[in-house]
Amino acid sequence: MGNNEEIIYDDEDLLSPIDAAKLVGVSRTTVNYWIRYYGLKADTTPGKRYKIRYADLKLFLAFNKRDKRAKLKRKVSKYKIAIIEPIEATRKNYIEWLQSDYNLTCIRNLQNPISELKKLSPDLILMDINLSDNYEYFSVLDDIRKEIMLKNTLIIIITKRYNEDDVVNGLEKGACDYVQKPVGQNELKARIKNALRFYVDV
Repeated sequence: MGNNEEIIYDDEDLLSPIDAAKLVGVSRTTVNYWIRYYGLKADTTPGKRYKIRYADLKLFLAFNKRDKRAKLKRKVSKYKIAIIEPIEATRKNYIEWLQSDYNLTCIRNLQNPISELKKLSPDLILMDINLSDNYEYFSVLDDIRKEIMLKNTLIIIITKRYNEDDVVNGLEKGACDYVQKPVGQNELKARIKNALRFYVDV
């Protein structure tokens, strides 16, 4: 098949999120968010993977198409953000700054947040890695990425522990951004908005 040859699908053909993403010109994460939040119909295989009928994808895009690009209105009013932060004053700042734009939940069990995170299924996690003198800094990231439900959740690390090795380590372990404390209100809002725009394509 030549590079310029167009792939033709029948209406009943089943596409993976990767196939759909390539066809539409967005990321696989965007297609998964369309399924979870915007109403794109998809079947779930026994292996917990999505399959999308080509006819359903066409209908979805036709309904939401604007200016040659799918600009979608979320079914839910706000993104869900989980806050993992040991300092009460900092938690209060985050809540004050963000509560009008996002649904916020402060994780209570900082040593083992996985159970709460799985129940919440957040779109984004704001977290400090400096949670305890007895706790390995990046082990929480490792725990989060081991969970299928949380594997693709966006993570922004906000911490005083800031040097090149830590930044690289955090990003390599799955964080999408690494921010040095103290962080201001406008900067935090911009970083959250940028993460959601880049990864979710809104």
